[in-house]
Amino acid sequence: MAEERSRGVPMWLWGAICAILLILLSIWGHLAGTEALRQVFAAQPIPVGFNPQLTLPKFELGTLPTALQQPARNLLTNLGAGNSGQPVESFVTTPRLRVVVRELRPTEGGLLVVGEVTNISQGDVAAPISAFELRDSAGVSYIAGGGASATLKPGEHTPLELTVPLPTGRGLILITNLPPDAPVEQRLIVIETKTP
Repeated sequence: MAEERSRGVPMWLWGAICAILLILLSIWGHLAGTEALRQVFAAQPIPVGFNPQLTLPKFELGTLPTALQQPARNLLTNLGAGNSGQPVESFVTTPRLRVVVRELRPTEGGLLVVGEVTNISQGDVAAPISAFELRDSAGVSYIAGGGASATLKPGEHTPLELTVPLPTGRGLILITNLPPDAPVEQRLIVIETKTP
């Protein structure tokens, strides 16, 4: 019986080996360029002659499909109470990227947009922070000042965390623009229009 026990590798040792391998893979993933796209965005001056009525998507709650209207109201209620919520449109895809926004979290002086970016193409994709722009319902554009970037292999993803000084009561879209792909807009917050 003692002979049988000495022949096999104990289960706890297999568990320890697996844990070490997972830690090494995690560290290797961080070294391989999968850094998070984290950046604070700043408001840009509105260009002279800019008319938000002509150039922005509809931010009114009534323009959404019926199935999205109640979740959009819930988001407004949550944000108004200082709580997190899910965006109106949680994901968009371009020919090379899938951009998922999981949470909108109020922060001091603005809003934190939390999600991830995944490479859905067959080749490596360099995703700079400059590929992302936030725009509110008043026409104010918010861009990042830093040079954060992530190079993603096919199927690889990286966290996306964008902090924006969004005034209360405004709608918000995320624009993903990674040429040569066409820009894609993702409505994050819509507003409820007040009737007189």
